[in-house]
Amino acid sequence: MPLRSRYLTPLLLVLLAPRFLGAQAATERLPLTQDTYDLWRSILQPSLTSDGRWAFYTLTPTVGDGELVVRATSGNVEHRVSRGWTGRPLTSVTGSAFSPAAAQATADARFIAFLRYPTKGALDSARARRTKPADQPKPALGLLTLETGRVTTIEKVRGFQLARDGGRFLAYQLEADSAAARPAPARTPGADSTAAKPAAKKKETGAPLVLRELATGAETRLEGVTEYALDRGEQWLAYVQAGPDSLGVDGVYVRRLATGVTTPLKRGSGNYRALAFDEAGTQLAFLTDADEWTAEKPRLALYHAALPATKPAVVTLAVAAGAIGEGQRISERGVEFVRGGGVVRFGIAAVLPDSIPADSLADKAIFELWHWRDTRPQPMQKLQLAQDRSRSVPAIYTVATRQMRRLGSDSLPTVTLSDDGRLGLAVTDVPYELDAIAGRDASDVYLITTATGAMRRVATRVRAGAQLSPAARYVTWWDAGWKVHDVATGRTRDLTTGIVDIRFDDETHDTPGEPGPYGLGGWTTDDARVLVYDRYDVWEVDPTGAAAPRNLTDGVGRAGRLTFRAVDLDPESRAIDPREPLLLRAFDNGSKAAGFYRDRIGATAAPERLVMAPKSWPVLVKARRAEQLLVTRADYREFPDLWTGTTFDRLTRISDAMPEQARYRWGNVELVTWSNADGVPMEGLLYTPEGFDPSKRYPMVTYFYEQLSDGLHAYARPAGRNVVNAPVYTSLGYLVFMPNIHYTPGYPGPSAVKSIVPGVQSLIARGIADPQRLGITGQSWGGYQTAYLITETNLFAAAVPNATVVNMTSAYGGIRWESGVERAIVNYERGQSRIGGSLWEYPERYLENSPLFKLDRVRTPVLFMANDADGAVPWYQGIEFFVAMRRLGKEAYMINYNGDAHNPRKWANQKDIDRRMQEFFAAKLLGAPEPDWMRRGIPYLERGRDQFPRP
Repeated sequence: MPLRSRYLTPLLLVLLAPRFLGAQAATERLPLTQDTYDLWRSILQPSLTSDGRWAFYTLTPTVGDGELVVRATSGNVEHRVSRGWTGRPLTSVTGSAFSPAAAQATADARFIAFLRYPTKGALDSARARRTKPADQPKPALGLLTLETGRVTTIEKVRGFQLARDGGRFLAYQLEADSAAARPAPARTPGADSTAAKPAAKKKETGAPLVLRELATGAETRLEGVTEYALDRGEQWLAYVQAGPDSLGVDGVYVRRLATGVTTPLKRGSGNYRALAFDEAGTQLAFLTDADEWTAEKPRLALYHAALPATKPAVVTLAVAAGAIGEGQRISERGVEFVRGGGVVRFGIAAVLPDSIPADSLADKAIFELWHWRDTRPQPMQKLQLAQDRSRSVPAIYTVATRQMRRLGSDSLPTVTLSDDGRLGLAVTDVPYELDAIAGRDASDVYLITTATGAMRRVATRVRAGAQLSPAARYVTWWDAGWKVHDVATGRTRDLTTGIVDIRFDDETHDTPGEPGPYGLGGWTTDDARVLVYDRYDVWEVDPTGAAAPRNLTDGVGRAGRLTFRAVDLDPESRAIDPREPLLLRAFDNGSKAAGFYRDRIGATAAPERLVMAPKSWPVLVKARRAEQLLVTRADYREFPDLWTGTTFDRLTRISDAMPEQARYRWGNVELVTWSNADGVPMEGLLYTPEGFDPSKRYPMVTYFYEQLSDGLHAYARPAGRNVVNAPVYTSLGYLVFMPNIHYTPGYPGPSAVKSIVPGVQSLIARGIADPQRLGITGQSWGGYQTAYLITETNLFAAAVPNATVVNMTSAYGGIRWESGVERAIVNYERGQSRIGGSLWEYPERYLENSPLFKLDRVRTPVLFMANDADGAVPWYQGIEFFVAMRRLGKEAYMINYNGDAHNPRKWANQKDIDRRMQEFFAAKLLGAPEPDWMRRGIPYLERGRDQFPRP
């Protein structure tokens, strides 16, 4: 029997039987099972051509081959092209999830370029044959001509580039093995084959680069290229060539695309990297170690090339390798021009110490020293080792004066530059690193005049949000209120002076730490005004204070409980043009409806409603050079398909990504309300099965995590994981209840009981939830509260508290291994656990909120996951839980996915915990037969066999 069928057959036999569902079998629709998860599609990377005439996106199943879809925004023309295996969940507990590279349109809206990956079948076949990696199928480049729909395919391409504002050329790089049989690289014009041969060094290996003229298909091939770049305006192709030293081709070259003339900017044996054009395409910066290539450890130098339109390039050694001091080097990363082009930013780092040979430590002690004055614990230092090795301090090269200046230091590690490079804003938390261990985060803020290096401190112990305004006239930050510093006058004032009875920090904040701000919505041209958010409205504020602040949204937000936020439709725009309408997202905090309004800076009229609906709008894209919009619209039942139009009231749907959804039971969702045990009004979500009959009682699973009710109109794609998926469970005949929680600081466990139990009881009182068939589950923080709840109530017949803390006293002093931070502050004193103080200040709170000390009261069977590589919750918490339950004779099942994380990463593990949760709830709530693993367990001798069909 196939694996998937054997997995599900016992469960499906139960769930499809009407006597277990408690309702009539819906024979015309199918339940959502694990068989369906892999088939469910997603729309990835939706975009518009610059003229708005075409929308394009990748349509991919969860597992399997996807396709590029290109659809006309007017009319019905559509092109579909296979993209190969795009749906690739992780097959191991390590590695990174695969995401296909986004397709790109040329700026003239004539072509779409994209990578075509090998199909899943081809890669599976190669793996089955144990094909060597070099011989496995490789990606190809696809070029789709929009006018005709014709697709050109070029095999074995590793990547490509298009100029942002071009359209004539495309540069793509072939896989290196495609050149294995070719002759040695041809000399680039200007290369000197008689150059002296330096000492042998390890150099980067290049691959063929092809420059293609899109209209004609004519191609120019360049061998041995290690790096390349097109400028935004498509004037230049810059590239690095590497080859045998005897050929003398190592160097940086630029090709003038209008004429095809190639010019060497710098030649000589060595490595060249970090090609960076300015926005105008008149300058190029790069790094090379060629000047020190004969040294034992050559260091990089920074070069600058002026690229005039009609004259030869002028190349300058901007910063020599030895100009930055002994023991220092120019970092390989971070070379870029500021927006105005007058300054090159780069990094200076320490020369790395030699690594210690492993064999030299064979007979020596190997240890870590955990020092009490360390600002970062050793586990954090270990995780951040690569970051520390690449750490650099900011420096600049000013083109006009040809001066280099170091701006930062170890105590001033980050500097943000103004668009013209004239000012730098440095924000440092280094003086307060030890304070941060105790939860007192703070930073100092400095302004730097880059021409002289003069620095002045403008604020100390800033809470958050320090930033330079777009025109660099002001600095803003949050410190129990918004502050603004006038760069020219040096004066600092409260930004929101004159606004009374309005809070700009989070009104709903319910953890012991200080609430943060709602944020800033952007600056208008020339820093004339700044937009400030309160909970609902947007305020237009004069940073000088000369003009009184005004409520841009005219109080419509607070009056109607609508939250307004500004929308930035141009990600490259630095400021809001007050002459143009301002688009606002709107969310109704009562009904959970969402939509868009329009307003104007300086206008006195109320904001104009464009669209409000019981929907969510996850994606909003605008064409670069047209008024065409592309949005996704969804609700619980409506798949987030693409809609397009020039206005929100005239949108047309242009995708139908998941028509198969109609074949499956889906159900509905409603907003429900009740009061918690203290009389506080509460709300939550109730998901009901297809054909829901309010006169009948249903089995119900409660799942929760802080506040979920704002997701009333969100789409939930069927999936299997360590949390409850509403459409899956309702299709199997359950009610799914997702209650919000109101917290009292210091008492997270009792807060959950006071919020959730009355909510469940209200649904029992409605006559729809069966009091004998109630389950509850949560993950992580929700897992902890689930474990706590079952020590206080016997209301539930089954519980699945995954990745749970049960003993706050033992967890308090631990490490979050995924980040290396100490759990005490981030979790307990000021964070999500909401205890409000240390173990020594409130020992009774830690004990009272720990389920472990009350497990003798539990009557509810539990299944839970505790993975041994969980980096958030120590898996020993799961062991404490299981050992105690076993010692007390309580029914408990613990699953450990070896080597996997807090939330399982491996696809097979995700589906496995989903299957076992379903089987557990079916056995306890539906009367289904217990699966074998519940009846007899899985002896270690048989470990792994449960996942495969028996012969």
